[in-house]
Amino acid sequence: MPCLASFKRSSTWEMSDKENFEAGAAFPLSTDGFGTERFAFCAAIFMAVLVLCAIWVWPMQAAAFNQEGGLIETGSAVALLISGLAALYRYPGISRLYIGVVLLLLAERELEADIYAVDSVTYAVLGGLDDLLNMTIVRVVLAVVVLGGVVLHGVPNAWRALKARAPFLLVFFLAGMSAVVAQGLEEVSSAFGADMSDIMVTRLFVLEETLELFFSIGILAAVLIGWPKTKAEETSNEQTASPGMR
Repeated sequence: MPCLASFKRSSTWEMSDKENFEAGAAFPLSTDGFGTERFAFCAAIFMAVLVLCAIWVWPMQAAAFNQEGGLIETGSAVALLISGLAALYRYPGISRLYIGVVLLLLAERELEADIYAVDSVTYAVLGGLDDLLNMTIVRVVLAVVVLGGVVLHGVPNAWRALKARAPFLLVFFLAGMSAVVAQGLEEVSSAFGADMSDIMVTRLFVLEETLELFFSIGILAAVLIGWPKTKAEETSNEQTASPGMR
């Protein structure tokens, strides 16, 4: 009986470690909040608010950086591209493939081939990607990968992250809110732009583009800090690196 009890306890611990690993592979299980990173987080929010205030006051000056294919839009695309590549590298596996795929698709959507010279490499690459993504079979494959990943992996782990109060989740939420507000500004500009002054139309445009940049940066931050190693992984790595364990 003692052996049976010991076996049951061992099995329970193994199942617990497995569950923690599966959840932690996608989301952190710590509930410690931001800790020493709180100041950096607050500073980033403060700087973002300052930038938005400056754009509201000087929209015409900010417009120089917010043209189609300009510095802001290119920065958004680059941040999303890095996020996608980082996600593919850090989170391998079919169930997590959707993370990198979605981010790469967002990066491709951010840039339009028409704004580049017809004989440029950028135009050829973006045009080729547009043609590829317009193929029915490619769309079907991407839909299966994304929807399957969201249902089988994204939703369950998002719920675990919410219950664990994962710090990265707040960053992800704020990034999403930036995208929602940006889309709202675009809708307002489209609906009431004819009745607005040129300065107000420009103000809404630069605010929209800047918020999209904030979204891209926030997603990049969430990818980089949101999926840390679990305690089980860290312990395993320490044991492997220890000379006494060789």
